[in-house]
Amino acid sequence: MRRILLTADAPELTVETVDEATRAPLAEVAARYHVVIPADHLTEPPMLSEGIRAAFLCKDLDAFDRLRRMALPGDLLFKPSPVARLDLLRRGRRTLVAARPITAGSLLEQADLAEVIGGTGLGADHRLSILGRRTLYALAEGTAIDFGMISEDPVDAGSAEENRS
Repeated sequence: MRRILLTADAPELTVETVDEATRAPLAEVAARYHVVIPADHLTEPPMLSEGIRAAFLCKDLDAFDRLRRMALPGDLLFKPSPVARLDLLRRGRRTLVAARPITAGSLLEQADLAEVIGGTGLGADHRLSILGRRTLYALAEGTAIDFGMISEDPVDAGSAEENRS
C-alpha cells in the first residue's frame, strides 16, 4: 500500500507519514485505479477481485491515521479537508504552555513560558505580546496558554500607580 497525499488545494501541506505527495488533481490520480473507494468511515478492508487496482480516499485526519495502519488491498489517498488541514497545522506548530506552576494574578515572565510542538495553546509567535499580562487563573505546569487565561492588557506598574493618584 502506498500512502499518497493530494495537495492540489493546499500546495504547502506536508505529512511525514506518506510515500508520495502530488499536486495533481484527484481526477488525474484516480485515473491510475480501477476503483476509488470513499474510506473515511471504513472499518474493515473490503474484499476485492484479483487484479483490481483500488485506492481508498479519505479526507479526515483521524481516518487517515487509522487507515494507514490497516492492511488495505490498495493505495491510500489523503485529500485533507479544511478541518484536517487545520489539525495538521496544529500538530506541527510551536505553542505556549506554562513552564512551571503559576498562581492566579501573577505577571507572566519569560521563565513562566515554555514551548511545545502541537497542542492547543497560543502560537509561540505570541510570546512577546503576553509577557507582562496577569494570569486570571492558577495554571499548572504544562497547561496550554490561551488568551482566555490572561488579562487583556499588559500591566504597566508605573502608569497604574499614576492613574490611582
